[in-house]
Amino acid sequence: MKSKAAVLVMAVAMVLAIANVGLAAKVIFQDNFATFDPAWGTPDATQNVKNGKLVITPAVNTTHTMINEGQLLPNSADIIFNMTFLKAPAPTWGSGVVFWATDYDSYYALLINANGWYTVQRRVGKRYLTPVTWRKADTIIKKGAGAVNQVSVVTKDNKATISVNGKELISFTGQPPQGGSFVGFKASYGTKPGDVVAFGDLKVTQP
Repeated sequence: MKSKAAVLVMAVAMVLAIANVGLAAKVIFQDNFATFDPAWGTPDATQNVKNGKLVITPAVNTTHTMINEGQLLPNSADIIFNMTFLKAPAPTWGSGVVFWATDYDSYYALLINANGWYTVQRRVGKRYLTPVTWRKADTIIKKGAGAVNQVSVVTKDNKATISVNGKELISFTGQPPQGGSFVGFKASYGTKPGDVVAFGDLKVTQP
């Protein structure tokens, strides 16, 4: 009886393993930043790769946006990455991921700051809109320089769901572009010198 039970348990485990493989998300874009992908642009003092991270140091009092134009992605996908404020002397300035982008004049951006706040920004031509105003989430977002936050943006049709460190922050309805979009990053440099943001382990998947 024990041997038959063991065989049955093994059979069930194999079936579940096969089912999980079938349900595993398909990776459609990934960058571990071992090198600087030319689809991000040209490496320089503002944007470069170091120790497996994409490191952005914008000019003072500016924001710097990078869009990877190497692969057009579906509008419904799961974007996940790690984000670190290497230096944050002006912690209220936000940085984060760009999604639903067609170019540098049309995109959405989830921005997080080192004080534990977040917002969703939308650029339309020369205008900036705010689909999600700044909100406090300092019990979820790890604060301060050196803290690593795992960020997820799950898009499905015209809905985007934002999560940080495995906990959902908010969902909102947007207007994704027709025919697919690009992914990218945006970093801000505050009024005090030295803001530096690093991004790592970028992965875009589909169920």
